[in-house]
Amino acid sequence: MATVDHDMASTVTVVAQNQPSRTSFSFAGALKQRYQITSAATISKLRHGHKEFTINIVDAQRSLIIVFYGYNGPGNYTLTNRSNGGDVRITVDQQYWDLSLIATLPCSLMIRSDQPTITPGVDRMRGNFSCLSLPAGHLNKSRQPVAITDGQFDISILVES
Repeated sequence: MATVDHDMASTVTVVAQNQPSRTSFSFAGALKQRYQITSAATISKLRHGHKEFTINIVDAQRSLIIVFYGYNGPGNYTLTNRSNGGDVRITVDQQYWDLSLIATLPCSLMIRSDQPTITPGVDRMRGNFSCLSLPAGHLNKSRQPVAITDGQFDISILVES
C-alpha cells in the first residue's frame, strides 16, 4: 500500500501541454554526477482510475522510469517494490540502477502538481524524487549503488482511465 499525504482541497487549473518532459537528478557517492533528460514524446501514463502510475522520460542515452500502484493525486509517496510495486530505474549509457533489485529498499516521491492541459487526456505533472540507494545492474561496469538526490521532473502524462 502506498504511503500518501495529500491536500484534498486542490483547485483545477488548465496548463499548456506543448512543453517537453524534463527531469534532472544527481548521483551521490562514488559516481557523483548531475544528469538532465528531455523528451518531446509523451509516454508517461496514469491508468486504471489514476491508481497505476508510470513516469517514463527517455532520450538517446538516458532514461528515468518511476512506477507504482496507489496514486491518489498530489502528495508524498514512499515507493517500495514489495508494498506497492514501486520502482525507480535509471539508465545511463547502457548501465542501469534499479530499486526493484532489492525489494525492500524505499525511494521518496512527491507529486507537487497534476493539472489538465489544453489537450484532452493529457496532464502536466511536476514533482521531486530521491533514493537513499539504487542498486547497480548486474552487468554494470561499476557495481556501486548510487544515491539519487534533488531529483525533479516536469512532464506531460497521458491519463488513461
